[in-house]
Amino acid sequence: MIRPSLWLPLVALCLGTLPSTAQDANLAKQARKLHSLASGPMCERTDGGYVPEDELQSWTFSYVPSYADDAEKEEVTLIRIFCGAGAYNLQHAYYWYREYDGLQPLAFAEPTFETKYDDDDLLEGKLESVTVSGMTAATILVNSEFDPETLTVTSHSLWRGIGDASSSGTWMFRDGQFALVSYDVDASYDGEVNPETLVDFQAR
Repeated sequence: MIRPSLWLPLVALCLGTLPSTAQDANLAKQARKLHSLASGPMCERTDGGYVPEDELQSWTFSYVPSYADDAEKEEVTLIRIFCGAGAYNLQHAYYWYREYDGLQPLAFAEPTFETKYDDDDLLEGKLESVTVSGMTAATILVNSEFDPETLTVTSHSLWRGIGDASSSGTWMFRDGQFALVSYDVDASYDGEVNPETLVDFQAR
């Protein structure tokens, strides 16, 4: 005889609807496995290496797609997994789960750019120009955060410890995708924080 207290979990298992905690644990396990396959040597763990307490975080949110007036609400789970750490930068990879696509790595659009200095042999040579040369996509973000209130991912990569040279991006979840809305670069190495905006879709 099955005790009444065991009926609900058993029925849920038979119907394929595990309790949310079990679903979360299973999804986290799948994400770790995908991470080990997708991230490559860059994110390989070393014995005794630094691992933060929040090495895996996840957030679940929903939205209504715009493709039809009667579209049903869809759910997204965003997962951030620690990749590695340097002296002043933390790296993370992102994955997301959507019912119709399953679990996938998440790539973030970024501009490529060229810098010109008056003396390219000097790290601290005077910056003459920063020119956007194209677009690429990154699967690893540096010093990144996710804000569940605004559904926004931000990153801020320090090019050296004092923080006077860096690159920063902002990606906002819009209608089923994380879209690049701004990207700044401070390539001056002049001891001051003075970024230049390369991409700005914030006004839209």
